[in-house]
Amino acid sequence: MHVTWERTWSRWPGVACALFGLANIIGALAGPAELWFPGIVIGSVRAAIGLKGGLPLFESVPRAVVPGTEWIPRGLRSIRRRRIAASLSPLIWLPIAAIILPRVPETLLATIFLLTALPFVAVCAIWGLSGCPRCGGYFNPVLRPRFSLSMSRCDKCDLGIHDA
Repeated sequence: MHVTWERTWSRWPGVACALFGLANIIGALAGPAELWFPGIVIGSVRAAIGLKGGLPLFESVPRAVVPGTEWIPRGLRSIRRRRIAASLSPLIWLPIAAIILPRVPETLLATIFLLTALPFVAVCAIWGLSGCPRCGGYFNPVLRPRFSLSMSRCDKCDLGIHDA
């Protein structure tokens, strides 16, 4: 899976996000030891997003491997698979968390919760930040608050998820 970083933010929001991530890391290290790992992970993600100037774009189909006529159908198939995985991942995560989290000592609860939730968050992020096979932008509306969000059409070129 090819990942590109879209520079969708101007310089100052990126700097602010990077500084906020750095402050999060420093705050985690200054706080109790059981919050070090979650604070460092979350702060590092924020700092990386800020330094890169925006969110990553996960390509829905490898363009170097697939012929030009197959880009759109294979890309939409990939987005549909990612959407199904994102929908099913809470059903997989909840029983795992229900079994593991009650047995964890309270000092490690935040760390273990983050470790069990990271795969779920990663699956949802890959689906939410998938690239459209037609226009190459984000398929889902990213960082655009709207009242009616369509998760089955491209945010920019209006390609439907079942069009091909």
